[in-house]
Amino acid sequence: MKRILLLVLLLTIFSGCKISNQTNNQAGYEGEGYILEVAEDRILIVEQKYPDKTWEEIMNDYVGEAIWLRTKTKDLKPGQRIYYRIKGGIDESYPSQADAKEIKIINE
Repeated sequence: MKRILLLVLLLTIFSGCKISNQTNNQAGYEGEGYILEVAEDRILIVEQKYPDKTWEEIMNDYVGEAIWLRTKTKDLKPGQRIYYRIKGGIDESYPSQADAKEIKIINE
C-alpha cells in the first residue's frame, strides 16, 4: 500500500513538470504585430492596428498580446507592421517587455 501511495505521489509531482524546447520566456521567440507607440529606445507592439491611438486610450478595452521591445532601430513609426525576434527572455508584465534581436518592417 505504501508503494502504491508513493507511486501515485511521484506521478502527481512529475505530471506537473513540463519539458519543452522553447517557451515565451526563452530566447528565439518571434512574432509580428503593429507598432502602437515609439519611445526613446523602445516600441510597443500590439496585434491590431490602432491609428492615432495611444496605449492609455486602448488599454482598458484591448484584448490580446502587447509587448514593449527595447531596440536601437531607427525610423520606426506607429502603424507600421513588423516582424520581430527576441534576444534573451521576456519579462512577465502587461505589456510584456523584451530586447529585440531583429526587427523587419512588413510592407502591406
